[in-house]
Amino acid sequence: MIRKRAFKPAEGVSNIELFYDLIFVYGISVLTSLCHHVEGGFLDLGTWLIYLFSFLTILQIWFFTTLLMNRYGDRSLSECVCLFINMFLLYFLANGVRTDWHETSLVFNLTWAGILVNLAVQWVIKARTYTNLDDADRHIMRGSIACLLVQAMLAVVAALLPETPSEIASWIALLFGMSVWGQSSWYRKKPARFSHVAERCSLLTIIAFGEMVVGISSYMVGMSSIWYSAGVFALTVGLFLIYIFEHDHMLDHHAKTDGMTYMTISSWLIVVIGNLTVAVEYMPMDQIDFLPKSIYLSACLVLYLLTSFLLGIYNKPQFRYSAQYAVGRLAVCVFIVVVGLATSFDPAIGLACHVAAVWAAFAYEWVLWRRRVHLVTMGSSLGMSCEEMEDAGYTLATAEGRRAIKREASRRAAHRK
Repeated sequence: MIRKRAFKPAEGVSNIELFYDLIFVYGISVLTSLCHHVEGGFLDLGTWLIYLFSFLTILQIWFFTTLLMNRYGDRSLSECVCLFINMFLLYFLANGVRTDWHETSLVFNLTWAGILVNLAVQWVIKARTYTNLDDADRHIMRGSIACLLVQAMLAVVAALLPETPSEIASWIALLFGMSVWGQSSWYRKKPARFSHVAERCSLLTIIAFGEMVVGISSYMVGMSSIWYSAGVFALTVGLFLIYIFEHDHMLDHHAKTDGMTYMTISSWLIVVIGNLTVAVEYMPMDQIDFLPKSIYLSACLVLYLLTSFLLGIYNKPQFRYSAQYAVGRLAVCVFIVVVGLATSFDPAIGLACHVAAVWAAFAYEWVLWRRRVHLVTMGSSLGMSCEEMEDAGYTLATAEGRRAIKREASRRAAHRK
């Protein structure tokens, strides 16, 4: 018998959730190894589609779990047991990722269905346990349970079909989950605990970067390649700093939002980082043609910069992206595309240009951030918001702007006296 009680959300991210996210370290490493099957000078489209499908499926499980924990996580015994069960099942799901889909689709899809059913059970337990749910909560829970069970049935159907129909049915199951959850109006009726969402997303992003750190170990083969190794490491660090600096200094961790769009953008960013890891691993492989892997790396870098830029819509109001920020990020993306095509004759020059572009983007945006911090500080002393100061033409970008701020500060100080 389920003991009734009032719902009180747990504060912050629990250690159980952090432990649960560690299983995705293994999942991402298995997915990356899938792309090591190279034939004909580059990764074939069929293998990449299996890689993409498997990556999105594992991310979708994380997405659904994070939604549940964010809205109704209470760190109860039943919640911990269900998380551990899904963690165990994810081993089998990851081990079902193979290039020969017809041999592993049964295990993969049945395990996937089992994870979805387990998530639905968690929702049912919470719906029957809590006594202080309103109509919006009940609607959210009923809709979530229905979506999970329908997707689980589609996964079971995919498991029972032969090779090609199984692949099609699996994609249908995945896209069903994306479309239904992505358009879930019931989640928008109540704001999420955004600080929890931001922390979970940052943790998984760091896990994805961790796999990249492991991937670049192939460069560290001796002192003869020290400069190339340093370049790859600098590229990885620069990409990480672009993300984490914004997360730590500009993101509004207490934004009033449902969190769905932020999680969707973060999930796509993790997919891009996964592909970026593969692209970096390809660079020292002689059996892979240089031009396609150079284009692949450039495309991944551009997608990373554009996707991480989208996260800026959740920045604090005083740190929302300006036109200067957008122009700078776009200019770096254009430079990377040109470099990817123009330096196909020399990988070392191409790598040096990519590193310079990433670090230039970080340095430029850091300067813009520092100027905005000073502007906010000055505005606070003048009793003006950052927007009011900008509307009045005050800026730190020019000497005249700085003199105007000092004159205004002196005028207001004299007026107060």
